[in-house]
Amino acid sequence: MRQKRLHLTAAIGAVATLLTACGAGGAGSSDERTLTFVSYGKGAYQNGQEQGWLRPFETSAKAKVRLDGPSDNAKLKTMVEAGNVTWDVVDTDAFLPRDSCGTLLEKIDAGDLKNSFPPGTLSDCGVPAAFFGLLFMYNERTYGDKPPAKLADFFDRKAFPGKRVIFSKDPTIGVLEAAVLAEGVPADSVYPLDVDRALGVYERIRSDTTFAQTYGQQQQIMVDNQADLALVVSARAYSVLQAGGTQWKPVWDKVPMSWDTLVVPKGSPNKALAEELIRFASQPEQAAAFAQVSGAGAANTTAKPRLNELQTQINAMDPAHADKLLYTDADWWTQHRTEVVERWSKWQIS
Repeated sequence: MRQKRLHLTAAIGAVATLLTACGAGGAGSSDERTLTFVSYGKGAYQNGQEQGWLRPFETSAKAKVRLDGPSDNAKLKTMVEAGNVTWDVVDTDAFLPRDSCGTLLEKIDAGDLKNSFPPGTLSDCGVPAAFFGLLFMYNERTYGDKPPAKLADFFDRKAFPGKRVIFSKDPTIGVLEAAVLAEGVPADSVYPLDVDRALGVYERIRSDTTFAQTYGQQQQIMVDNQADLALVVSARAYSVLQAGGTQWKPVWDKVPMSWDTLVVPKGSPNKALAEELIRFASQPEQAAAFAQVSGAGAANTTAKPRLNELQTQINAMDPAHADKLLYTDADWWTQHRTEVVERWSKWQIS
């Protein structure tokens, strides 16, 4: 009897050892289905990514997604050049994938989704993730029953006196396009962008304009009634309304549109799974779920997000506004971004 017990104990031990080995490094290992997703940090935007894309993907793909951040193009470049890539999918701007495709970034196969995005927004190394309209908004407590009605009114100090506020750190969100559109330049003639003309338009309102250094600063200025007119990206406009700034109303004239992309760093150890996640996130259902939480526009044009009342008020992607949208020329900005950002920054402090 004792000998039988010994044989049984040995057999059980052998089976346990085999199962442990399989679990640690076998073909079904969870370690082989893990990737790192990089975004910008806590807030409605990242919440939308988690709830709309990442957690459902974990269930669907039987994978584990780890969040990291904030997104940083310089850090991505350092990783790739050092051959030590720990990021797999990164949310970044629309320009990096055009400037660094094949060098810092892997090409991405969008598969059947290649026609699911606004024309000109998909590139070989970047898949659109979210769209942002630069909205002209006014404080109804200031203008009452005589509100501004067109983009040109933002730059008209005589007809609409008051304090203006814009986010000043990144001109690629549409602030320069807004200026030339307000001057009457047709949408199909905005590019190549006349930077001198745009800066001249802003010069007219410089003394009445607060150049916010962060989106949070701009949001707080609007909520606290420290401004009367604003040019604000739609996701932040939603945050303003959520924070109680419901006195702010949009003017539906021309709306410059920018977008973020999802990219895969060159040398990602999980490229195939990264592409799988990007295609999953780009499906209509996931794109809609993301938009419903984040307040940003869904990248997939067939997505049908169920927006709440506040989101509906600032939804630049509403089909009713389709003829008002000007999508950023990402190729032009890729070529001229460095010089234009420098000029814009110098102008502000001149």
